[in-house]
Amino acid sequence: MSSAEGRGRTLDEAVDAALIELKESRRNVDIKVISETAEETVVEVTVIDHGATVATSPAPANGKAEVARGMVEGLLKHMGVRAQVTVRPGSDPITLDISGRDLGALIGWRGETLRALQSVTNVMVGRHLAEGERIIVDVERYRQRREHTVREIAMRAARQVKMTGDAITLDAMQPFERRAIHLALEGDPDVTSGSIGEEPERRVVVGPRKPAAG
Repeated sequence: MSSAEGRGRTLDEAVDAALIELKESRRNVDIKVISETAEETVVEVTVIDHGATVATSPAPANGKAEVARGMVEGLLKHMGVRAQVTVRPGSDPITLDISGRDLGALIGWRGETLRALQSVTNVMVGRHLAEGERIIVDVERYRQRREHTVREIAMRAARQVKMTGDAITLDAMQPFERRAIHLALEGDPDVTSGSIGEEPERRVVVGPRKPAAG
């Protein structure tokens, strides 16, 4: 079986680096984390022997959701976390809701632990997903509450830009938070938004929209 070592600042980056070398997709490989530090994650990615496996085609949507739910439930038990994992009805992409008591540690500072949990979930469920498909993990509706908060931040930034005419660079945010900012401002005729920098310090810049030439 072919295998490759991948390195990156995050688990996703490390896996993607190995996949590029192997010219494979996530659903066709097994992933083993070799080491993980604050600066670098190292993984070993091995191509699955198709002759020794049953079907490798993506599972039906409800099947994928149940597979993901079961894996996350097992992971939390292994971590000693008492919580309930449910599939959010009608969600697209598939969203897993984790609920329970004292789950702040699963969210972490600015949602960093939740982000890592979601990355691990997608690695574990990868072979059951279609190309480019992702599983969303939420803890006590943190993402939903955070999206509401960043939309308010977006509106305050827009008002300030309109008053001063100067661009504003917001604090570093996760991808889903930056997306909420862009969606909140996309219909505003007076301001525009864009992202600068590299993960995990990527930030949104809100600035005045330049009038069309002529």
